[in-house]
Amino acid sequence: MRKTLDHFSETGVDAYLYAGPIEKSGYDSLCQLLEKKKKGQKTLLFLITGGGNPNAGYRIARALCHHYGSENFRVAIPAECKSAGTLICIGAYSLVLFDKGELGPLDVQFQKQDEIFQQSSGLDILRGMTYLRQEALETFNEYLMDINGGSGLSTKTASEIASKLVIGLFEPMFAQIDPIRLGEMNAALQIANEYGNRLTEKSKSLKSGALAKLINNYPTHGFVIDRAEARKLFERVDPPSEEEQSLAEWAMRVASGNPYRNQPKVIDLLDFFEDIFPKEPPNVGQPAPSTEGIPSAQTPNAGTADEGAAKSAGVKQLPVEGKPGNV
Repeated sequence: MRKTLDHFSETGVDAYLYAGPIEKSGYDSLCQLLEKKKKGQKTLLFLITGGGNPNAGYRIARALCHHYGSENFRVAIPAECKSAGTLICIGAYSLVLFDKGELGPLDVQFQKQDEIFQQSSGLDILRGMTYLRQEALETFNEYLMDINGGSGLSTKTASEIASKLVIGLFEPMFAQIDPIRLGEMNAALQIANEYGNRLTEKSKSLKSGALAKLINNYPTHGFVIDRAEARKLFERVDPPSEEEQSLAEWAMRVASGNPYRNQPKVIDLLDFFEDIFPKEPPNVGQPAPSTEGIPSAQTPNAGTADEGAAKSAGVKQLPVEGKPGNV
């Protein structure tokens, strides 16, 4: 781990971890780190999120671009990075997408009516409207042709009969659509489109037509956009380097030690691990840091110096990719 920290320091790359929902409190925490830090030339944001507030996502991307410049801002995705997280990625010059990393569509989520924990896609009602409109038109054409061709009635009379049949069939379904709710969802999708346009104008990160695809072309919020799919949308998508892989493994351990799905966790990774893995070795003869109360590691490498230092700092031990016990 010491080698990894030295590499980032020597190349002038500041590394941050944002794990949790995209919201204003997370943006405020990141701004506090950026304002007090003596910054390097570039930054790499390790981003782990299920989504959140697009306003906060836009502010996070703009803040990092402001402090480092759009061309010096990269995002690393070691796990899931959905919705508002994808919006942040649009503001980055390039992406580092890990084997288990995944993006998601720019799909705004709404609380389901009469439900506490369930959410629905902002596209659901719009897709429902499109489906009903197409079905109503096709049904009218079928009724018109059948009545006109089979009964010998005039086209005018047949169309009136077909209209009444279609209205009777589809009116109850259209009546269930709340026009105010429809307007809210359309406005929310427009927000994602406007923010995406503003971010990609600076970063030049998206390919032509990619923003519209991210908003409209994927069927569900959880749709997996892996590295191969992301390369169809983004201009610059890379696999992780050895140093990025090493830092990501430790960053995931830090993230897993907190219920990050409920509350954002924002950390300056280099400063955090510098305290755990100092450059100077401990003085000979000094007692080892106490690990009382910390569960013993379950991986074969638990006895290494890095693992011992991490345990003494309270960093959770997890199986990592390439080691036995990974699930």
